[in-house]
Amino acid sequence: MSTHKRVEKRYDDIVKSQNDDRLYRGLVLANKMKVLLISDSTTDKSAVALDVNIGYMCDPDDLPGLAHFCEHMLFLGTEKYPQQNDYNMYLSQNGGASNASTHLDHTTYYFDITPEKLGGALDRFAQFFLKPLFTETLTELELNAINSEHEKNLANDTWRFDQLDKSSASSDHPFSKFGTGNRETLEIIPKKKGINIRDRLLEFHEKYYSANIMSLCILGKENLDELENMVVDLFCEVKNKEVEVPIWPEHPFRVEHFCTKWYIVPIKDMRNLDITFPLPDLQEYYRSA
Repeated sequence: MSTHKRVEKRYDDIVKSQNDDRLYRGLVLANKMKVLLISDSTTDKSAVALDVNIGYMCDPDDLPGLAHFCEHMLFLGTEKYPQQNDYNMYLSQNGGASNASTHLDHTTYYFDITPEKLGGALDRFAQFFLKPLFTETLTELELNAINSEHEKNLANDTWRFDQLDKSSASSDHPFSKFGTGNRETLEIIPKKKGINIRDRLLEFHEKYYSANIMSLCILGKENLDELENMVVDLFCEVKNKEVEVPIWPEHPFRVEHFCTKWYIVPIKDMRNLDITFPLPDLQEYYRSA
């Protein structure tokens, strides 16, 4: 048990390769956020990743793509750092880069940076999960980015195959949702229905972005105690809303969907044969689940 009042548990017995010289420590913060610290005095890049155990299967039915849109909007200013591009500018000026991705039931944010600038980057990053602005005037800008991403995906064979996979599942299962979103689902249709997209973004973030379903990993040159102090000072402030990760007991593929053959006309000149076996959820059998 950590002597630090804001750390509930500490794990120093991390199993690793005998050829791994890095030092590791696991934490559970008082707000139930799970943390993995990695200390490497020789690294030429520090890196951070945070995963929220919520994805586009939790999109409301009337706003396909909302989880993805929320991911995009977090980059565009927070109460502490309101300037639109402050986070990305800080990273690019200090040898770093960032990205994020929204999946079925996870949303992941990550960056790397020159080791000496980790503290400033981590502070900016933490604000995503504390007090984002969701500035209304910037929603139009980011809607353009979302729509461009969707249009780019239309010419991507991998994305097209994934969409077919969803389309072949039960239409009433969240697996079949349109996760990317586009201008039609996030602007045109909502406006016709009188939906305020910013209000719904705030609701989504407030409802699901909870410390107890977040996992954080940080790699830095600092020793483990220094990394722990950096993390605790910033991420203990993230609220624990005691969110329960949604479960979907019904399988997205039913018996009537089995033994089906699909022919796809690809964009690229390619010949593939994919055979898919729908399996039940096996997460409960993983020790790390």
